[in-house]
Amino acid sequence: MRVRRRSLLLVLLLLAIGLFDGFLLLRRARYREEATRLRDGMSTLERTRADAIVSAQADRAELMLELMRRQAEGDDGLHLAISTDSAYLALDRGPARLREIKALIGPERRVGLAPDTMHVAIPRGVRAVQRLLTASDRYELPAWVWIDRGLPVPDVRADSGWVGRGAILTTGGTLIYSLPASGPLADSSYVMPGSIRVPAAELAAIRENLSPGMRVYFF
Repeated sequence: MRVRRRSLLLVLLLLAIGLFDGFLLLRRARYREEATRLRDGMSTLERTRADAIVSAQADRAELMLELMRRQAEGDDGLHLAISTDSAYLALDRGPARLREIKALIGPERRVGLAPDTMHVAIPRGVRAVQRLLTASDRYELPAWVWIDRGLPVPDVRADSGWVGRGAILTTGGTLIYSLPASGPLADSSYVMPGSIRVPAAELAAIRENLSPGMRVYFF
């Protein structure tokens, strides 16, 4: 009896997955049809302008990232350079690379529960070290972290060690942290959206070289 029940549940699960996949394919097809319909309704000049705008935006983003890289290389002071594309954090002085650390980049997505949602973006641009957190510091995490993880939001959202043995908070609110032993971020498969996670030993190795106000380049 149990075997039949499990088989039935498996069949129902496969049917549900199949229906959901079909729904997604249908929605994608409708989006493509709508995009095609809108382009067909444009004049040749309008289509040319639309394509130019899309291309210009992509080119502008690439140009800004390249300028950010060059600005970091030209900074003679000690600074952090974080490549979100190549997934590394580096301690640099001008073009000299003192240490490079493999990093995990938090995804970019919308978080929270409707209607109280927000879009968390991968950081870009020049920021500065705002605060160096220690293992004993109680850093308050946003409520959406628990929601993103499918956990109930507690009344107290700060505790020591929840961002690892050491962490860096930059201007703009970007968190550079290591895997903690406890708290909502204590999961090796999860990286907080819009944040950077690096190995604790590597972060500890560069910590004594960091200070508030130090420039941090994200590109």
